Amino acid sequence: MRTITLQVRFVAPIVVGLTTTVIAALVDHIPWEGWPQLLLSFGMIVIASLMRIPDPRGSSVTPSSVLFYLVIYIFNPPTVLLIVGAGRTVGYVLSNRGWAPWRAVFNGAQVGLSAAVGALVFGLLGGNSGHIDWPRDYPALLAGPLAHQVVNNFFVAHVLSRWRGTPFLRTWVDGVRDLFWPNLLSIPTATLVAILYTRFHPGAVVAYLLLLPFQWRALGLYIRRRQLYEQIIDGLVVATDANFPVGAGKGHARRVARIADAIAREMRLSESMAESVKFAALLHDIGMIGKDDLLARPVVASEDAEELLDHVRVGAEIARELPREEIAEAILHHHERFDGSGYPGGLRGEAIPLAARIVALAEVVDSMAFGIYPHPTAASWASIISHVTLEKGKGFDPDVVDAFLRSLDRDPFAIEGWSPSASDVARSPGLSWMATR
Repeated sequence: MRTITLQVRFVAPIVVGLTTTVIAALVDHIPWEGWPQLLLSFGMIVIASLMRIPDPRGSSVTPSSVLFYLVIYIFNPPTVLLIVGAGRTVGYVLSNRGWAPWRAVFNGAQVGLSAAVGALVFGLLGGNSGHIDWPRDYPALLAGPLAHQVVNNFFVAHVLSRWRGTPFLRTWVDGVRDLFWPNLLSIPTATLVAILYTRFHPGAVVAYLLLLPFQWRALGLYIRRRQLYEQIIDGLVVATDANFPVGAGKGHARRVARIADAIAREMRLSESMAESVKFAALLHDIGMIGKDDLLARPVVASEDAEELLDHVRVGAEIARELPREEIAEAILHHHERFDGSGYPGGLRGEAIPLAARIVALAEVVDSMAFGIYPHPTAASWASIISHVTLEKGKGFDPDVVDAFLRSLDRDPFAIEGWSPSASDVARSPGLSWMATR
């Protein structure tokens, strides 16, 4: 389990302190006389935040976006900061009983600041808080929520990049891109609710409560679709494992994925790219299904070897049914060599997909360690490190080799069955972390 870094713990009180300071400085600008509307908006955000759905990636989603946009349209920035920040904090405290209190407060503070920036942009582009003039206000109605999303992703990317060791800018861009269309599609609903609120009666916003269960249901279907996607991959991995006739082959895919993921993290790839590398590593031998009789033979004839080599094409065709094309490409090319002497395309250098270059090294390391075809016996760690080092720039991407060796020093994976001897540790660079175990 990853620990919260000191940088994240340092940023959290700064964000909370900034939020508190801004509210205290601008408290006179909050329309307290309209307390029923303030309380109503606060309560709805709390309710929406309670409807939290855990995301398999470790975060969570709620049907709150429309309400954030609504508040951006109808209140000034200080009021937005107070309502969204307090509502989100209370909602998360009530729904995340396992969370440390500072996480809930930090989450509420950063979302409140993001929404306040959205309200500020809405006003700067001609929007009038509490009065929607459609279609004149269209640019402001569009820009306010998008500004909120960009700033919100800024805070989230900062935390995730420090927590996961990924590049900040790439993490930020990935987050904005992934959520762009869902948030854009929420703007018309927020605009309609704002028109009802401002032109008819503030109580009309309560009608939106009737839509919350449907939004929650839609979010649940999205998350379950992702869970199903991962379950399908897990089922394919189990089928691949069952195909290996020898004990060492059991767990090969998961060990390769562990190594590949460690390399991807060390190379500071984006979260989405690291995930693709992991999935490609899990499925890299899926084309071997049905070839267990060949793998069980002590000697593989040349014509049968050709059939085994074709597993990359078969595996890629199977993986093309998944929604990520880069996974299939990585599977197809994970036996290419950096010098161009590999198969099936004879690609050279950076023409080989990066995910394939990472999986290629990870597979060789595990196959050598456990004596998996085409390696007849398990190799010592000294031999593995020596082979990887000698193949730097030939079979393997030099950057991938360097990241692999660094990852060993960091000890990002502890794989059952990996037990280098003391002599291996003494002779092998990159295994110093084993010396104290």
